[in-house]
Amino acid sequence: MASDSTEIDIEQILNMLRKRFLLILAVAIVVGIGATLFTYLLQGDVYQARSTIIVSSVKGADSAAVPLTYNDYTLNVKLVNSYSVLCKTDRVLDQVITELGLPMTPAQLADKITVSSAKDTEIIHIAVKDGDPVRAQAITNSVTRIFQKEVTEIMKMDNVQIIDEARLPGAPVSPNRIRNVALGLAVGLVLGFGLAFLIEILDRSVKSEEQITELLGIPVLGSVPRIIED
Repeated sequence: MASDSTEIDIEQILNMLRKRFLLILAVAIVVGIGATLFTYLLQGDVYQARSTIIVSSVKGADSAAVPLTYNDYTLNVKLVNSYSVLCKTDRVLDQVITELGLPMTPAQLADKITVSSAKDTEIIHIAVKDGDPVRAQAITNSVTRIFQKEVTEIMKMDNVQIIDEARLPGAPVSPNRIRNVALGLAVGLVLGFGLAFLIEILDRSVKSEEQITELLGIPVLGSVPRIIED
């Protein structure tokens, strides 16, 4: 009995898909077109520039370089977390805004900046996302240089070295337009199927002899044919 019920359910679903195929396809196309227009016309390109710095051997600002000891390395790793926060402070960002003449607040600029580091390393990456690739590069390098200067003034340590300055990004990092369009089509298919299923559930009209037999449990004795007038 369970097998028969499953077969009937699958058959009903397949019949529904065949009957409502155009509706499902239309919804998928409409949503897909909407996703395409949104991602190509309304979503602007976002570029990312990135610089890399290292927290090197700890020494006084006016001291000569000394060999790196294990204690120095341990301290440097601990300082990475503090330095990551310092990169996005108003003290640093106010200077960046003034230097580049940026039309934004420190909070707005901070939202564009991501500071990251690999666990238990002295390496810090400073990344900036912006709709203008030239500005993304300029902000990244400005933040990096000003941060390096502020570390010396605030921490009284000259232990930050720039490994890589930011390069001009050649291609946007977002949006992923192909993925967005594909996702739009997939969502459209799901919505179309859901709408077709809802219509099918709400449709209580009897359309076949089999439905009468199934609903009433009695055989059909006869039917009135449709007469087509000439």
